[in-house]
Amino acid sequence: MIVLKDENFIGKGNERACYVHPEDCNKAIKITYENNNRKESKQTKLEVKYYKELEKRKMINFKHLPKYFGEVETDKGRGFVVELVRDYNGEVSKTFEFYLKQNGVFKYQKELETYKQYFLDNYIIFNYGMMPKNILLRKNSETDFDLVLIDGLGDVTYFTFLNKIKYLARRRINRRWDKFVKKYLEKYKTSSL
Repeated sequence: MIVLKDENFIGKGNERACYVHPEDCNKAIKITYENNNRKESKQTKLEVKYYKELEKRKMINFKHLPKYFGEVETDKGRGFVVELVRDYNGEVSKTFEFYLKQNGVFKYQKELETYKQYFLDNYIIFNYGMMPKNILLRKNSETDFDLVLIDGLGDVTYFTFLNKIKYLARRRINRRWDKFVKKYLEKYKTSSL
């Protein structure tokens, strides 16, 4: 069992907390936080299931998703281990929302186009949890950035089998992308995406 200490804590969302893995500073453990009444969050089940599906597909390109390393038992409950997204200087990457507030969306058009194309090319479905606070901007250098989705992976719809048909998966991704832009990026917009 892995013991998670206060100094390992990174942050928390509505359902889960994230900790630096005490045995590997390049990995994070996501667990349903203790004050949440659920034993395991719906989003955790969805993400783990989707990561396992990506493993079955033999997915190797994790440029815009943290790599998945399996499930673990901790003193705070069952969790799963993912890559801890860090900048080139070793710092934990900040949210895309942080940078949007500073610089607006225009500065990141190239990164957004690459990010969208990644989902389309790999038929990766994201849900409505994909919002700027659930995306990290990883700095590879002072001028080279990647967007990395840390929450919102997987499909919350009932008929997910349609996602296996590439044409339909791409249509769903495009529709969700349009909603993402309208709901979250419009307020930071200084130019069209």
